[in-house]
Parts: sequence; structure tokens; C-alpha cells
Amino acid sequence: MVKKSRRTFRTREIHPPPRRRPSGGRQLDSGCKDVHPDAPLFADRRNWAALPRDVLWVILSLVPQADILRGAGLVCASWWRLAHDEPLFWRHIDLAAAANEGPPARWMPMAVAAVRRSAGRCESFRGRVNGNFLLFLAQRAPLLRRLHMTGRGRLDNTPGEKFMRVMARKLHQLEELVLAESLINGALLAPLIDHCPRLQLLDAGSCYTYSPIDSTLRARLEGRIKDLRLPCLAVLCR
Repeated sequence: MVKKSRRTFRTREIHPPPRRRPSGGRQLDSGCKDVHPDAPLFADRRNWAALPRDVLWVILSLVPQADILRGAGLVCASWWRLAHDEPLFWRHIDLAAAANEGPPARWMPMAVAAVRRSAGRCESFRGRVNGNFLLFLAQRAPLLRRLHMTGRGRLDNTPGEKFMRVMARKLHQLEELVLAESLINGALLAPLIDHCPRLQLLDAGSCYTYSPIDSTLRARLEGRIKDLRLPCLAVLCR
């Protein structure tokens, strides 16, 4: 007869292994590793509209003005007020980044808006121009000291000496003028001597002409303007 053992066997409870915190970051429910292990799950929200005005000025000054005119100034009400209602912010206008935006219907509205926002306090403009915009700029920016034409701005379609004389009379504060690649002649440069007494730099080196500059006009330009670059003959430029 076999004697049965009274010893009973208990079922061993199986527990899941303890969860270990992965090294290098906190494991999120999605399985992605948190880059900053000590950072809170939700970052503190900041009210960018509540930043001091001088801080907003610094931030917007780092943004290209063409992007501000395209919509970056609509981020919040305080940004919009600074970009729209502060003339000093547009004292120096630089739209060279928008110089190759096609026909005037694409770049000219931005240039006009920037000049209007300056409220007559614009002292420098750098960007694309044409005859119509030059006349608008001369009327709206009486304090303009530096004008730098860039991109594909041309003076080919301007009304000639009469147009330049009207523009030069309104820009009597002009000190620097850089002309974009254009077909010009001496008649377009003569009014600058008569009506822009502060002009110290005239760069027309990228322009070309079909007739040499008159010797008398050249002597007047060289005697009045310290930094002078005249257009070259079209035959020599090609």
C-alpha cells in the first residue's frame, strides 16, 4: 500500500516584472522618449502679446520687412499695432528680398504700404522701383536720404528729364543714390546736381547709355559728388 504524502503544493503567483524607468528620458504613453527627462509634460504657455514693446521691436526687426507685409505682423494685436501704427519702425525700408517677385502688381503694393506706414519719416529705401513708384516715394518721403534701387527696377519708361527734375525737387535731402540696371542718359542725371545739394554718392555703374556723357556735365558731376560711378556705353557693357 502506497502512503500518500500530506504535503500540498501551492500555486506560485506570477507577478509582472517591475517597470524600470528608461535611461535618457521619460517613457511616454505613446512609446516616444521624452527629450528632456526633467521637463514637465506640458510646457508653460507664454503670452507673446504681453511682451514689452521694446522686446517686440527687437523681434520684429529680425523679421524681413517683406514677410511682415505679407502677414507676419498679424500674429497678434500688439504685433499688428507695432507693424502698422509705428512710423519709426519703417524709417529704413528694405524690400530687396522681394526684388524678383514678377510684375509691379506683385511687389509694388508692398512697397507702397511700407512707405505709407512710415508716415513721411522714411529716410532710406532699398528695393525695386519703377517710374510711378519713384514719384510716389518722392511725394511721401521728403526726408529720404538714401535710395538704393535693386532687382529689375528700370528707369527706361520714365518721362525723361522732366520726370527726374520733378522727383529731384522733392528729394532735396538725398545723400546717396544707387541706380539699378537701366538705360539712362545725361539728361536724367543733370537734375540731381541742381536740386539735390546733399548728394554725395551716385552709383550708376550698372547702367548703360547709348551716347557718352557730355564733358561739361561730367565735370559738374565730378566737382559736386565725392563718390561717382557713371554709366558705361552700351557697346562696352556687352
